[in-house]
Amino acid sequence: MIAVIADDFTGAAEIGGIAVRLGWKVVINTIVAPEPGTDVLIIATNTRSKEPEEARSIIRQTTSELMQLQPQLIYKKIDSVLRGNVSEELLEQIAVSGKKRALLVPANPSLKRIIQDGVYYFEGAPLHRSRFSTNSRDGVKSSNVVDLIGNGKREDTDVISIGDDFTHKSLIIGNAVNEEDLDHWAARLDDDTVLAGGSSFFHALLRHLGKKNDVTRQQLNLGKRILYVCGSAFQGSRSMVANAFDSGKKVAYMPAEMFCEAVDRSKLINAWQDTVTSCLETNDSVIIAVDQINSIDAGKLDGSISEVIADVVRNTMQYVDVDELVIEGGETASVIMSKLNYNKFFPVQELSPGVIRMKIKEKEGIHLTLKPGSYVWPSSIWQY
Repeated sequence: MIAVIADDFTGAAEIGGIAVRLGWKVVINTIVAPEPGTDVLIIATNTRSKEPEEARSIIRQTTSELMQLQPQLIYKKIDSVLRGNVSEELLEQIAVSGKKRALLVPANPSLKRIIQDGVYYFEGAPLHRSRFSTNSRDGVKSSNVVDLIGNGKREDTDVISIGDDFTHKSLIIGNAVNEEDLDHWAARLDDDTVLAGGSSFFHALLRHLGKKNDVTRQQLNLGKRILYVCGSAFQGSRSMVANAFDSGKKVAYMPAEMFCEAVDRSKLINAWQDTVTSCLETNDSVIIAVDQINSIDAGKLDGSISEVIADVVRNTMQYVDVDELVIEGGETASVIMSKLNYNKFFPVQELSPGVIRMKIKEKEGIHLTLKPGSYVWPSSIWQY
């Protein structure tokens, strides 16, 4: 069995989709538990949005518990553009597992995300000057990968290229501009090294292990009643929601004054929830989304927004049966799953890279589809 520690829920699903595509039996869980007959066990920790100390504590416990299951290896799935507590989590995993180093390869060449000479390029532009930085709420300050893993870990980090030996540093970042480079790094698997990175590096690792075969992609047949939840701050996603609204689709936007002072927030939440419920009952589908936020602290409200969205989703699903729950954004998805008490998931379809449809252990008759915020919606599910 291969174990994976994923720092957010959509990343866990993305890894699961790749394994399912290659014919591996996959389980995603929020806790470490034995899964007989499973080829890939993925633990979604949601540590990307945590404070560093809490993230380290979660990784310490998760790694220790996974080691008791004696997996063939433990892969660390991180954000492909190095958001979150990358260095802190990797150093913790190295310490607990008794390894010498981590080899970190976050590049995703198929999505034009590469690392060359220690610089991260997104669609041909240095990351901090790319569309990704422009569309994200806080932007990116640097394209140097050593800067991106951040928090004073420069002395622990080296960047190496194909053919270079591992150095004595704890964190080794591999330059990678194509799939062949990823295959090279996957072949460097050894007992002293934690392998970490994005979905493409994991795919290369599965290719290196040489197991299973590609599975024919199934036709998508969604259930009748669909609840879309768009919690991403990326402008491209918000534009798609706005276009859907303009074309007559039912969109239930969060009230702009939700986080203003001296408002009755519970009243606003109830009204928003009533709108969502009504749309589902009369139209069978609705998009929950966030547009304008009237607050001077709008840039600091991501966690609070996710909590409010999760409350609305949970309460709506108590009144209306939903066949398909489609969620964009890892933190949003994690909070919703926590509110609904859903913990174990079985990926069944990869609709497009990163967009995965799953069954839910705790709720039969409903499918969950997840998408990372910066990825593109496949027309198969967005226009269904």
